[in-house]
Amino acid sequence: MKRSPLLLLCVLPFLQGAKGDGCAAGSTSAAPDVTGAWAITYDDVIGVRVAIDGAVYDAQLGAAGGSFTIDHHGQPLTFDLDCARPEVLCPSESWPAQVLIDQRDIAHQHQMIVSLPQQTCAGTLSEPAPGSCGAGTDNPECDPICDGDVAVESAETFGVIGEDGQSFRLYLGGCIVTNGVNCALLGASVADADLITTGAPGQGWRATAMSSGLVTVGYAGACLWARDGGAGAEAAVAGATVTFTTGFTGARR
Repeated sequence: MKRSPLLLLCVLPFLQGAKGDGCAAGSTSAAPDVTGAWAITYDDVIGVRVAIDGAVYDAQLGAAGGSFTIDHHGQPLTFDLDCARPEVLCPSESWPAQVLIDQRDIAHQHQMIVSLPQQTCAGTLSEPAPGSCGAGTDNPECDPICDGDVAVESAETFGVIGEDGQSFRLYLGGCIVTNGVNCALLGASVADADLITTGAPGQGWRATAMSSGLVTVGYAGACLWARDGGAGAEAAVAGATVTFTTGFTGARR
C-alpha cells in the first residue's frame, strides 16, 4: 500500500556526500520557489559500490553503464548495469535531463512533486518479513516486496526542500522494493542537491540553480549478476547490494 508522503521518514543515502534534507515534509515555514522547468546536466561517470559479506568494492562506469568485475576473496563476480533493460533505471533515468517541479500545497511549501520514471510491480506484493526492514536496512520504509516482474512508467514522485531552503531530497523508489532477484530499486534510492537561491522569505525567495547534486540508486546484487564464476558465486551475491551514483547540476529553463 502506498504511503502518504507526510509519513516518509528521513532516509539516508547509501553513500556519503549527498546533501539533501528530507526531514521538513510537514514544515509550514516558507520555502524558496522551485516550481517550473529545470534542465539537468550529469557527470560523465557513474560511481559503483558493491557491498557483499561485509566487504566493499568501488568502481566507475561510463554514463551509459556497462559491466564490471570484482574479485571477492578470490572469486571473480561480474555485474552488468545495462541501462537499456526496460526494468532498470540508471541514475540519469531516475532523475532525467528535463524535469518539471510543482509545489501544490500552499501550507507546506517544502513539499515538491515531480513526474519521473518510476517502477511498478507487475506481480504480487507482500509485506516484508518482521525484522527485515526499517532503519539501517535496504528497506527503511518497510515498503512491500515485489514478487514478480518490474515495469517502468511515469508517475508523480515526492520530494522535500530542506528546512533552511538550501537543499532538497527526492525519493526515487515507487514504494515497492526488490525480492532480491528482480531489479526493483532498493528503498533508499534518492536524488539530493543544494539549491542556489535569490531573495529571502517573503521577499521573492526563488531557487535559480541546483549544485552538488547526487543521484543514488541501489539494486540487489543478484538482479545484476552476470552469473559467472565458480561454485559459491550464487550464494555470495544473494545478500549483495550494488549502488550507483551520478553527480548533477540543474538550471531553470
